[in-house]
Amino acid sequence: MVGRMGTQDHHFRLNGDEPWLIRFTELKGQAYGITYTRKSKRPRIVIHDALRGRHRLTILLHELLHAIFPQADESVIEQAGKDLSKVITTLYHITPKE
Repeated sequence: MVGRMGTQDHHFRLNGDEPWLIRFTELKGQAYGITYTRKSKRPRIVIHDALRGRHRLTILLHELLHAIFPQADESVIEQAGKDLSKVITTLYHITPKE
């Protein structure tokens, strides 16, 4: 669903829990993505909408990993996001536009 100024909202169930909102929209500051965990009123992931290609996929996977494995160490999340992104972009011939 497309909202104001190009905002895109998507809903998914993660780990069989309540639906999570995944929103692509403009983010201010230095973060490319933010995960608001299950403990928040509305669990959601927000991704900067200017990202494209492999970079966008890497950030999305990184934030999804935070949502699914909230206790995981940041370094593990970081590496897993990069590794998954590389495998997916290679297998599905996605051009890595960063």
